[in-house]
Amino acid sequence: MDPPLILIIVLTFAFAATHLERAVLGGRTNLFASLEYVLIGVLVGPLGLAFLDGERLTRLEPLLAVVTGFVGFLVGLSLDLRRLKSRPRGTLPFGLVIGVVTVGLVGGLGWVALTHLPSAALDGIPPAAVALAAAVLGLGAIITAVESLESGILAARADGPVSRLLPTAAQTLRVVAILGLGFALASDRAPMDAGALPVLAWDGIAITAGLGLGVIFHVFVGHETNEKKLFVATIGIVALASGVAHALHFSTLFVNLVTGAVIANVSRAAPALLRADLRLRRPLFVVLLILAGAGWRPLPGLLWLVPAGYLVIRAIALRLGAQVAVAVTAADIDADTPHLGDALLGQGALAAAVAVNYAMVSDHGALTAVVVTTLLIGAALNDLWYAPALRSVLQKAGESGRLAPSPEPPPPGEGHASGPTPERSGS
Repeated sequence: MDPPLILIIVLTFAFAATHLERAVLGGRTNLFASLEYVLIGVLVGPLGLAFLDGERLTRLEPLLAVVTGFVGFLVGLSLDLRRLKSRPRGTLPFGLVIGVVTVGLVGGLGWVALTHLPSAALDGIPPAAVALAAAVLGLGAIITAVESLESGILAARADGPVSRLLPTAAQTLRVVAILGLGFALASDRAPMDAGALPVLAWDGIAITAGLGLGVIFHVFVGHETNEKKLFVATIGIVALASGVAHALHFSTLFVNLVTGAVIANVSRAAPALLRADLRLRRPLFVVLLILAGAGWRPLPGLLWLVPAGYLVIRAIALRLGAQVAVAVTAADIDADTPHLGDALLGQGALAAAVAVNYAMVSDHGALTAVVVTTLLIGAALNDLWYAPALRSVLQKAGESGRLAPSPEPPPPGEGHASGPTPERSGS
């Protein structure tokens, strides 16, 4: 079966499945959560029916680069500085503190595990590659599914400081994760003994690529209001940015995030662009998860301890990070709110996008497989228990049920891309 035909089948399935989620189940639940899509990918991949074997997956890699780039572009479109300035005091530091604690703990322990596990599969891998892998694990750990979080808060009819702060903290965390990944992958282009200047040069090139493409889009399309034309223009600019990033071994997420952020702040077409692009988000997430599952490879022996430990350490790190953030920032949160970090467990497709993006740039065999497996398992399994964890946090904070009943909330992944949560009445 030719890759173009396989692509058509995958895209058709993605649109059909997401339509079924919305039309039949509404906001009650997801028929196909991240785990199911990843498993479908494994089923059709080399480990299953081999509809997508190694050669076909290689030929579909440009598509995967564009899909991950689109995810970054949507996040970038949310970074309208005028809107960000209106956030309550303490929200940005709150998210940053959680991010620093979680990246430090997960990344640090990841480095210890990758350097001390007695596995022949990791022998001979350069220390710099191991450090990069540990950093990606730490950055992947801070990703939280913003749309799922917002949907859960709406479903619980919650209102209060916690339910207002959590979505903005999650938005901060995902931006920090993409920026960190972008700088890490760009810096990795410089030779290990080259010093700081070449590292900064590669980082600057990655930033300049995104800035330049955002300016080009604004010059040619910035005043357009027709959503159909904007939709086509988005595909073009994301494909171009993803191609540049892929060719230079940069992060497609990062370059597209910078491009989207430029458009969000300089183009009057940004709101219409966001409305047009949201229609593609969930189907492209499905494509991403299926292709990521198809490309997955099992780990040898003791390396399975890394993803198992990741799930536990990430949960602990988020709890600890939230406690530290409440204590040291000006966020209006009761310091006695228990297990606040549990509300940030859900990860969604963005964690899979980080895994795929890393795999497209790094080629270190078992080391790459460990990172990809760990982040895919985190994206899939954390989706299974984030909803009850979030409900528990909101109930313990006394914020559930404060709002009047409203129409069914959108299913996770179909809410706002990143803008502020809907207006809530005062408590």
